[in-house]
Amino acid sequence: MAFAFSLTSCDKTMDDKATIDAQYEKASSATISLGSVSAVDFQTITASANVGSESEVIEEGIQLCASADFAKGITSIPNDTVVSSFSIDFAGLAEQTTYYVRAYAMTRTAGLIVTEPQSVTTPKAPIFPLDGTYTVTEWDVEDDHVTWTPAAETYEMTITFDEADPTIVNITNIWGGGMTVQGQYDAETGIITVPNMQVIYVHNTYGDVWLRGIDLDEGVYTDCVYFQFTALGGKMESTSMAAQCGAGDFGYFYLTMEHQ
Repeated sequence: MAFAFSLTSCDKTMDDKATIDAQYEKASSATISLGSVSAVDFQTITASANVGSESEVIEEGIQLCASADFAKGITSIPNDTVVSSFSIDFAGLAEQTTYYVRAYAMTRTAGLIVTEPQSVTTPKAPIFPLDGTYTVTEWDVEDDHVTWTPAAETYEMTITFDEADPTIVNITNIWGGGMTVQGQYDAETGIITVPNMQVIYVHNTYGDVWLRGIDLDEGVYTDCVYFQFTALGGKMESTSMAAQCGAGDFGYFYLTMEHQ
């Protein structure tokens, strides 16, 4: 008995690798471009960036590195929210140093995209004397005694040397009260030691308001308030203190200051 076999041929052919890869290729319409990059001062660089199709972006930000290839030592600062235009400040940098800056975006479909880097060099830091006028930022602590918040507005404070004793300095307008207190200056360490209970403000109802050092971590008052001066850049910062009157403490704060 003869058997007849009917063979059917299949015209379907295997797709080549390029065709298969194309089916799974992930594309994104998101774009990122680096805007202006500049040194604000000897230790601060600011940079801006622009994002296109921000709905495709999960995170955006700017990166800084001391090497052009961004191989290591990268500082990345993300923007708070994804928007079309933003800027980032990098603080605490070294003087007379070249840094490289690039913008980045983490996209939903194409992963991380970055711009070509731009270089910027910080200038030489100025050297300031202790005496003079300072711009002051007051940092107030919330009820939890943990979160320090800068005041929205700054004010000016002046420091002068006492004519009779060059180790004594007069500090005017702590807490914006217009009063003058005295402290002892150690030129070797750059520390001004300000004794407690000096008047920094006169309240219409409560009368004299005094300066008093406090350690909020330990929950105790301290013997003095200290101001640390750095000639390089003319920076100064105080330890924490209380504004105190006969009825109690008005609040707790510390000061950061920059020489004008």
